[in-house]
Amino acid sequence: MDAIVAYDLSKQYGERIALCGLNLQIPQGSIFACVGGEQSGKTTMVRLLSGLCRPTMGECTVMGYSPGVEPERLHTVSGTVLETARLYGQMTLSANLNFFAAVNGIDSNDAIDRSSFLMHKLDIWEGREEKVSDLSTGMVRRASLARALMHRPQVLLIDEPAGGIDQETMDRTQELISYLREEEGVTVLLCTRNLAYAQLLCSGFAILRQGSLLAKGDLESLRKAAGLKYRAAFRFAGEEDPPDGFYWMDGFWQKNIEAESDMPRLVSEAVSSGKRVYEAKLLKPTLEEIYKAYMDGGMKNGGETFGEERTEEGVTSATRESTEEFLSEEEGGGGAEEG
Repeated sequence: MDAIVAYDLSKQYGERIALCGLNLQIPQGSIFACVGGEQSGKTTMVRLLSGLCRPTMGECTVMGYSPGVEPERLHTVSGTVLETARLYGQMTLSANLNFFAAVNGIDSNDAIDRSSFLMHKLDIWEGREEKVSDLSTGMVRRASLARALMHRPQVLLIDEPAGGIDQETMDRTQELISYLREEEGVTVLLCTRNLAYAQLLCSGFAILRQGSLLAKGDLESLRKAAGLKYRAAFRFAGEEDPPDGFYWMDGFWQKNIEAESDMPRLVSEAVSSGKRVYEAKLLKPTLEEIYKAYMDGGMKNGGETFGEERTEEGVTSATRESTEEFLSEEEGGGGAEEG
């Protein structure tokens, strides 16, 4: 079963298209990242999935529940972490977590056990009796994550702040999310601009730009579709010349290769030719390199990519026309919901 499904999901604010024709399926139990820059549609997608705003077109479901039709059921199976989702500053951390547990109908004893577990996991236990307004930004961020997890949701939606999060918060969040997937089967959707963090944590990715989906898939399928190669990297003894076809980069002699299986052959050829090999390693394109390739107009080899039909503004002409038609029919040509 897919935990999250979006079909032709679109959101327009006045003349601005925040999200356009998003089609996405995220399997249950996976950790999935949506990456993109400013105004790429990440926050809008989380708000739509959590029922905080309604789509202009299309539909979405979380664990089979529609945010617009079944918001109460949706909130029993999902937790949301938004930069704008605040805790009560004049209440202590413990009081906040217990309050949100009560809102979700959790027994007081279970709430104490759950909050204690989460505060220890996120290393915010020492701040439990402090007012939230007195906590550091990193601790507040972790506390917001704890709040979203108090009722043991099946799906966790995380929208990271534009300014990012500190290293300690990233480490603690990574540990907790890994635990939640393995022990509680939680599905996680992480929206972030931190590509290295997304690669470390997630197994599936969607690349967004200006509200449009450019590509989706795992790292390997995205690499192939972007036309990026593996690289063989060697360090040789002394001043020896490299084999034919190698170039110097980042302290290594490197060569583009088609597959991992090419590495043993290259090592064997180098040794057979008398080269003294000090180090040999395979370099795989990172998510950051893949992302840059898409931003620069990658998508050379097909795959689940969607950039070729987009206009200069990053929106498919067909979806733009259908969105405008919908607005004309439903709102008399007026602007969509603001926010």
